Amino acid sequence: MAIGLTGALALAACGGASDPGANSSGEIKGTIDFWMGDPIGDAQQPIMQKLADDYAAAHPGTKVNLRFLGKDAHQTYLTSIAGGSVPCVALIGNTWTPEFAALNALEVYANDPKTLQGTYVPGMIESTIFKGKSYAVPYDTGVRALIYRKDMLEAIGKTAAPATWQELREDALAIQAKNQGVNGFGIIGGAHWYYLPLIWNWGGEIAKQSGDKWVSEAGSTQSVQAFQFYSDLLTKDRLSPAGASAWTAADVDKSMGLGQTAMMVGGSWDLRTILKQSPDLEGKLGTAVLPKGPGGNNDTFAGGSNLAVFRECNNKAVANDFVKFMMTKENLVPVTSNLGLLPATNDALAQEKATGSFSAPLFKAYAEQADHTRSIPPVASWGKVEGANSIVNAMQSIMSGKKTADVAMKELADQVNQAIG
Repeated sequence: MAIGLTGALALAACGGASDPGANSSGEIKGTIDFWMGDPIGDAQQPIMQKLADDYAAAHPGTKVNLRFLGKDAHQTYLTSIAGGSVPCVALIGNTWTPEFAALNALEVYANDPKTLQGTYVPGMIESTIFKGKSYAVPYDTGVRALIYRKDMLEAIGKTAAPATWQELREDALAIQAKNQGVNGFGIIGGAHWYYLPLIWNWGGEIAKQSGDKWVSEAGSTQSVQAFQFYSDLLTKDRLSPAGASAWTAADVDKSMGLGQTAMMVGGSWDLRTILKQSPDLEGKLGTAVLPKGPGGNNDTFAGGSNLAVFRECNNKAVANDFVKFMMTKENLVPVTSNLGLLPATNDALAQEKATGSFSAPLFKAYAEQADHTRSIPPVASWGKVEGANSIVNAMQSIMSGKKTADVAMKELADQVNQAIG
């Protein structure tokens, strides 16, 4: 944490200006409010409460008030920002960071995000950036990797997972030909996180910065080819049922658990869901980092959460110190491992890889994949793109044959530019 904890440690926040325990003297004393939304749930609340109690015990005269927001966290934060009743420290979705920073709600954490390199997972650093500055501390991260049936691959003469998307296609076709009623690959048309990263894998960019603006690259040759490839897995190769054009993760998890799908892209949380549904599959499943595309990379999204300090916090001394406390390896790992996610600091990630919850053979691939991640374009209005379902609509229009990939992707580029321009 030493790199990030410069004068920008004003990242963690405290109770609002009316908080009688607040202070601005730099003394570690007083009360702060700490809000948390999804993914912190019932199982993690006792862990968080113990951390808050441990901090107060180690710092007499301090107190950390916890509030768990649940799945309505995003709207709760927006309402609090509009009403001027923000907490000090907040655990926020990493895609919300640019949005809240654009509202002038967050303290700058690092004027130069490059100073965070080496301390945090690279893709998570990107998620903290808005207009060249970092506004949060990367906390936890979730990545997707390849989940596959080892026995079915071995039956077609393969001893290792496919290394490229083209090899995955060929293996899936071979498995499907040998196993009647089995889908070669679980296609997810209803959730863009599963295929939007293919633009990177094909050598393209989702958006590029041009001056002060970000411009969509959805209409590029690489983007068109990437979406066409994924669509062809369904429409030409028929590696999943026709209804997979609307499938979400839950659908492919169920199919995999029932033994009806041989390979899929999924998070460690998906793997746990499958094993809970069908424990007998544990010895038959394998995981690997995602296959590479023609662009030579297998980068995917770094999902997760960031710790942020609200600008209106008036007890930054306690807030900043509490963030340091929360980000130590000893305090971070118990939370992230309970969540089934990876810690976003490199030292904690190294521990998880070596001896922690991601050192088990079935979960190692997720820790390895964390080194091959990127974030969404750091623009405040990216949520409009997702909210309009523009990316999913584009893919489904290609899969249905209503539009060619060229037309669908050029239209998507226009829609994205209208949202982020």
